[in-house]
Amino acid sequence: MMNTAGNILNGFFDFLLLLFRPFPPFWGLLFISLLSGLGMIMVFRLVSNQEKISRLRRRMGGELLGILLHLSSPVTVMKFAGELIWSNTLYLIYLLKPMLVMAIPFMLVWGQLDARYGSTEMDDDYPVTVSVFFEDGLPDRESLEIGVTGLELIPPVVFIDTLDEVSFRILPYVDSLRSLEIDGTSIQVGRTGRWNGCRILRGFNSDGSLISTFFRPWIVRVERSEDSLLSGWYSLPDVRYRVLGGHWSWIAVFLVFSSLSAIAGAKAFKVKI
Repeated sequence: MMNTAGNILNGFFDFLLLLFRPFPPFWGLLFISLLSGLGMIMVFRLVSNQEKISRLRRRMGGELLGILLHLSSPVTVMKFAGELIWSNTLYLIYLLKPMLVMAIPFMLVWGQLDARYGSTEMDDDYPVTVSVFFEDGLPDRESLEIGVTGLELIPPVVFIDTLDEVSFRILPYVDSLRSLEIDGTSIQVGRTGRWNGCRILRGFNSDGSLISTFFRPWIVRVERSEDSLLSGWYSLPDVRYRVLGGHWSWIAVFLVFSSLSAIAGAKAFKVKI
């Protein structure tokens, strides 16, 4: 059930980015950032008490003006300062409800952007380290079977007994979807599609938890044939985007442009923040 819901969420973002598939990844990231900022400000407008916020902001402005006009009277300044502190406390309380409502959608968007724009794809010239963890202890060295499709397995395979971890390196050699097979468990590796903006998988887990399904879509859920749990990750490098002469992470792009979109939306729709 959770896996189905996660697939629906992934499909929804695939649909949103449909028109941006032929373009460089930055443009899809920019679109989602702008759309997210506008969406958050509209949600804020719907769930917040705009009348109370507007009235409180006017009161706070009056209290601040009272402080400036009575600087020669410490007692009056302290009185207005106390009222301003209380008004700020009420203001934060008014903001709490819309912030809590927006928290879940924000984390869902965050996870999708991290999965799609946070890492680079595998490069033919740079091996990727794969670390596999076995919750119930390492299998026998002689019995562990590792198969690859569209990849080259680079020896050695290292067993770390103290961490219940197996580590090895892989290198892509064909331009196609790739997969690993560990003790009969098939694991998709790298891109989920051949278009810009698709998810780039950086890990796998046989435990289909809610967090992995919804909030970490860069982790693929695998079906484990045995009772023991299997998880792992790949060492893919982060992406940097050329913006205004600098090298920005996807987080910087998202925060800056979603904030600008939210500010513009607040001005356009007269939302009191």
